[in-house]
Amino acid sequence: MDSKLIKRIFSILIACCLALQAQADDTLAANKTAVQSAFLLNFAMFTEWPSLPNDEFRICVLGDDSMLEALASAKNKQIKGRPVTIVKVHDHNQLNVCQILFVGQSKHALMKDIADHIGNSPVLVVSDENAYDPSEVTIVLGMQQDRIVFKVNRTASERQSLNFSSKLLKLAVSVY
Repeated sequence: MDSKLIKRIFSILIACCLALQAQADDTLAANKTAVQSAFLLNFAMFTEWPSLPNDEFRICVLGDDSMLEALASAKNKQIKGRPVTIVKVHDHNQLNVCQILFVGQSKHALMKDIADHIGNSPVLVVSDENAYDPSEVTIVLGMQQDRIVFKVNRTASERQSLNFSSKLLKLAVSVY
């Protein structure tokens, strides 16, 4: 065989392998986001807020459009007897009207400002693990042995007057 032909075939095989790997990575990311969105909905079921608005249960997302897409199916559901509203947060003024706030990785640098703005408001702040101060997040999602797990920050939940079911706390890999 001609060496140019072999190089061409080899190049095509490498390109195909890279394309398949990229597609697999996209599928894994989509699956992870879908599971994380299911976790958010379950967190809502096992959390008690001091009071809730009468008209809706608001799940807000800051900095993660894939999470917005994954939560789209929740728009027809009810939580705590209220219809679910999914909101893309654009500025800090929207944070205090959320029952749950998911902070995407692209906004982790703002975590301190977000926590300061929320203060003691009863907002369940959820994010995935990264290099921020975990004391600023109520529930931290992470990966452990290819599974999504979560940690619960009891100090933050008490500050925000949120109570968790013992069932939820038993499932957490860490309660601090």
